[in-house]
Amino acid sequence: MVRIIIALSLFCAVFLCSIVYAQNDKPNVPYIQKNVCPFECCQYGKWIAKSQLKAYKRESDSSTIAFTIKPGEQFTAIKGNVHIIKLGVVVITESFDVFSKGDNVFVLSYKGEGFYDVWYKGKVLKNIEQFWPDELSKLTGKGRLKQLQKMIWWVLVKNEAGRQGWLMLKNISNNGFLLNEKIDGIDACE
Repeated sequence: MVRIIIALSLFCAVFLCSIVYAQNDKPNVPYIQKNVCPFECCQYGKWIAKSQLKAYKRESDSSTIAFTIKPGEQFTAIKGNVHIIKLGVVVITESFDVFSKGDNVFVLSYKGEGFYDVWYKGKVLKNIEQFWPDELSKLTGKGRLKQLQKMIWWVLVKNEAGRQGWLMLKNISNNGFLLNEKIDGIDACE
């Protein structure tokens, strides 16, 4: 009898915890998307600095500068990881597709041409067209933006001397992807 009571208690505790988890399910921050290029026509390879850039010794750590890249200097961008440091939050205002009214969708990263990766009910949904209005779009939307997301693109680079370091490129756009830093070769569409 005691074993049955313990087993039922354990089952109920696990069941209740899973319900609470499902309702509050969101990715941990920072959420890191590895080996991505975060906008349309984004490319790695030969880049040219148009403004001074700092390359840091380690990804996610801006405390130690490995080297600087001067305007006009060519360097190689090897790969990059997008760090979402603040989740965007969209509340669904009208049920559609897999989304239910009242649920939260967590905006991860911009993919280009108005498409995003989002987190919904514990899963990453890739290349979801923006369905929420913002200050730049004319969308009426099926969702309401509750919180803007913030992301940093950490790019592994190698300078002409062969030294490697990480650029910390902050997205300054509320809609899409835009950098303060000026770099040629980063966008294949230009």
